[in-house]
Amino acid sequence: MSCSSSSPLVDEAESNLKNENYDAALAAANKSIQQNPQNALGYYYKGAALGQKGQAQESPSEAEQYYKQMKEAFEKARQVASNAEEAPDEIERIPAIINSIWRTEHNTAYELATNDSLMQAKQNPLDLAVSHLNNATIIQPDSSLSFEVLAQVNNMREEYGEAAEAQERVIEINSNPQAKSYLVLAQYYRLDDQPKKAIEVLENAKEKFPSNTQLVEVLADSYSQMGESEKAIETVERLVGVDPENPQYRLSLGTQIYQSALELQSGYDENIDKIFDLQQKMRSAQGQQKEELQNELNSVKKENEELLQEINSLTDRAITELNATIKNRPDDPVAHNTLGIIYQNKAAVIFDKRNFANDSEEVKALDEQAKELLRKAMTHYEKAAELDPENQNYWRSLFQVYTALGMDEKAAEAEKKAGYQ
Repeated sequence: MSCSSSSPLVDEAESNLKNENYDAALAAANKSIQQNPQNALGYYYKGAALGQKGQAQESPSEAEQYYKQMKEAFEKARQVASNAEEAPDEIERIPAIINSIWRTEHNTAYELATNDSLMQAKQNPLDLAVSHLNNATIIQPDSSLSFEVLAQVNNMREEYGEAAEAQERVIEINSNPQAKSYLVLAQYYRLDDQPKKAIEVLENAKEKFPSNTQLVEVLADSYSQMGESEKAIETVERLVGVDPENPQYRLSLGTQIYQSALELQSGYDENIDKIFDLQQKMRSAQGQQKEELQNELNSVKKENEELLQEINSLTDRAITELNATIKNRPDDPVAHNTLGIIYQNKAAVIFDKRNFANDSEEVKALDEQAKELLRKAMTHYEKAAELDPENQNYWRSLFQVYTALGMDEKAAEAEKKAGYQ
């Protein structure tokens, strides 16, 4: 940076800046401004010195104050220059200086977050990356790229609220944000356990991108996360109504319906434990206490019968949707695995009934019924594992089923592939 100046203080600021004596350059620039507030070069060199001083700081968080002051000085330089008869040539260099410092801060952050060797060499590299990115967004507040990387790094830090805040800025800055930007923002809110915020984002995005099915699927999942199962199901049902042969829609609908069944299942399982406890208490109870326990037991049993009817209804609907998925996309491991889970859970309910049965014939019949459901689960788990043999979760499910069915050799093989050994 050089210029011909009639101000010795401006020349002094320029000379010290070349010699990397930033404090002296800053002092000279401030004196120049005091002597002549209408000289744009004083503010220009003040901004340049502050920018260089910021870059010279060891800690990126300490540099933040200098970058803020740099922006103010450069803005003042532009303002003063605009009122002058002839603006100094140096004013035109301001964008290049700002861009250069922004690029350094942004690229340093990117390296800290992606370069494995650098990450290992630095303590808390992701925290450092965030500090550098904060600097980058101060220097270039309209850089959607820096805010996007800031969101991603905060996601890596599991600071999902901060990730969402940065992603909001990405959408604000972009004149034409894509559906993916809204999906990412919704995901950050969901990870931050803010499903209501995610729903607001997705509902807004759905109006902008009415044909984007992924938005609808994630919206349904968000409703489910909030415990609004009916809205989740209704949301996906609209997709199925538009294209009933679409296997992905049927898979999403089947999954949502079964999630509703699982919510009821948790209440059913709690009641099973209550029934067991009440039966234990009744063994030693007498008189009125025994009668009260019996009434409570009858009430819990009745509640569970109603729950089971609803669970079975939802489960049957889920099976229908998942079978429709497999009909149109037979090699879908997720659909097969979900069917395996459904049949395995149905078997668990029958096993619970068997455990409470008193008649030996009833016990035998229930045991066979449960094992038949386990064999159905096994068929689907095996297909899922065949289609995606690297998925250890499928093998873990098979290990459980093989063990329950007494298939020891197959259980041992599944145990290895599940990573248990």
